[in-house]
Amino acid sequence: MAARQLPIGPSRELAVVLHDIAWLLARTIDLEAEIGLEPLTPSELEVTRLLVRKPGLSVGEVARELGMQPSNASATVRALVARGLLHRRPDDRDGRVSRLTPTDRAQTIRRQREAAWGELLRPRLTRLPRADAAQLLAAADSLRTLAATLGE
Repeated sequence: MAARQLPIGPSRELAVVLHDIAWLLARTIDLEAEIGLEPLTPSELEVTRLLVRKPGLSVGEVARELGMQPSNASATVRALVARGLLHRRPDDRDGRVSRLTPTDRAQTIRRQREAAWGELLRPRLTRLPRADAAQLLAAADSLRTLAATLGE
């Protein structure tokens, strides 16, 4: 069966809006969420979030997934390991490769940060017309599915 075709205009508009929101969230809500929490650099946050979703990746796989330079990914991983936020273990088949998993502490920090994001987004949603806020909240599952598709 042929793939379903959608009009380009609305998908372009959605892509632009999602990009703008992602850019703004990182520069507003994420900065506010750090108050009172253990600070993470943007690269540390992205590596940690990736490994929560996909534990067991190597440093090279992390670099590819996030579009980072391997040396930057390696430095970020070293910093996270030193802070007790990642575990490194040798690969079962190739001892030269390390597999990375988040620690319980990293999981706790992630949950705290995500809770803070929700608390900080709530007052912004209340500024919107009620129907718009309801539609955005209802779209969370669809957007999560889209994120999973983009991450494949």
